[in-house]
This record gives sequence, structure tokens and C-alpha cells, in this order.
Amino acid sequence: MKLRPLSLLAFAAVVFSTLAPASAQTQQEMNAEAVAEFAKADKELNDVYAKVLDVLDDMAKEKLKRSQRAWVVFRDSEADFRADAEARGGSMYPLVHETVRSKLTKERVKALKEYLIEEKEK
Repeated sequence: MKLRPLSLLAFAAVVFSTLAPASAQTQQEMNAEAVAEFAKADKELNDVYAKVLDVLDDMAKEKLKRSQRAWVVFRDSEADFRADAEARGGSMYPLVHETVRSKLTKERVKALKEYLIEEKEK
């Protein structure tokens, strides 16, 4: 059986769609993916933060809480600044904003995880 070019193209499209994850095509979809990515990073941050709090004494806990509150203000302010600089008033603003928040949150997770590793090595 010989496949026609159109049939072959359709077959390739079906195979490819089952192998590759869906990817956002519209700005709205990209914005939604960025929001979901931030939510995932934020959940991990909260989990790691709780683990760090568990290994600290009371004085250190208060200092970390103060540091974390200040860091959240920084993260959100930095995201506001960068999104405004790159996409003021545009449809890309939410994408840039959430991407920056995700990036900074992942960096914070890494730093807190490193602290946990250091604590275990003591």
C-alpha cells in the first residue's frame, strides 16, 4: 500500500502529537503556562521553606521568616519592574512577570536546599 502525501502528513502529525507535549501557541496559553509554572515553583518553595524551618532554633526561625518576607517583596517587585520594562501595557506582561517570579523562586529553592545540605553535614 502506498501512502499519499496528504495521508503521510496526517499520519506524521498524529504520531508527533502523541510524542511531543502540547505547547502553547497563543499569548493567552503562554501566559497560563507561565502562571502554572510559577505555582509549581512556589509550592516547591513552600515545601523546602517548611523543611528549613524544622531544623532551626527559635531565633534562627524568626530571622528566616523576616528574610523570606523581604525576599518575597523583592521577588514580586523585581518581576513588576522587569515586566514593565519589557512589556508595559502589552499582552506579554503576564508572561514576563510570571517567568521572572518562577526564575527567582527556583533560585530561592536552590539556596534553601543548599542550606539543608549544609545542615545535614554538620
